[in-house]
Amino acid sequence: MSVLVIYAHPDPASFNHAIYEQVVRGLKDKGQAYDVIDLYKEGFDPVLVHNQEKKRSEMKNDPELASYRRLVKKADHLIFIYPIWWFGMPAILKGFIDRVFASGFAYTYKKNIPAGLLKGKSATVIYTLDSPGFYERLIRHSLEWQSVKGPIFHFCGIRPVRRFVFFGVRTSSEQKRKKWLEKIYQVSRN
Repeated sequence: MSVLVIYAHPDPASFNHAIYEQVVRGLKDKGQAYDVIDLYKEGFDPVLVHNQEKKRSEMKNDPELASYRRLVKKADHLIFIYPIWWFGMPAILKGFIDRVFASGFAYTYKKNIPAGLLKGKSATVIYTLDSPGFYERLIRHSLEWQSVKGPIFHFCGIRPVRRFVFFGVRTSSEQKRKKWLEKIYQVSRN
C-alpha cells in the first residue's frame, strides 16, 4: 500500500503542521511507504488557466502537473491535512484539486453521468476549525465536509473517505491539543 499526504498550510508553527508531523511520524513508525505534497512549500500555482490555448478538456495532459498526477495515481490512500478558512479549504488546495483532478484523470462522463476514475483509492481528511463543534454542525450544517466528501471524493470514485476534524482550535488548551495529536499519531500508525 502506498500513501500520499497532501498538506496545505503556510505556517510551519501552526497546529496543522503539528498534525502533519504526527501523520508522518506515524507512517514512518509503521514502516509505511509514503510521499508528501506540501503545496505551500512547493509553491504550487493554484490558478486554473482556461483559454483558447489551454483547453479544460486537455488539462489531464498538462506536463506541469504530470508529477502530481503520478503521485495520486501511485497512491492507494490519500491523506489531506488543511485548515478551514471561509467555510472551505484553502484556495491553494482547491486549485490543486481543480488542476490535478481533471476530467479524463479523476473522472469522466458516460452518457452525461459522471464516473469516478480514482476507484480503489481511499482517503483520510484531517482539518481544523476555530469555530466550536456545535456551531459548525447546527449553524453551518457541516458545510465544509458536505462540500468535499460527495462533490470531490465520491465524484472521483474515492471510497471510503473518513475524516478527523478538530473544532475550536484557537481556544483549545495545550492538553487538548496533545490528546488530538496523539490520536492522529495512533491513527496514522495503525
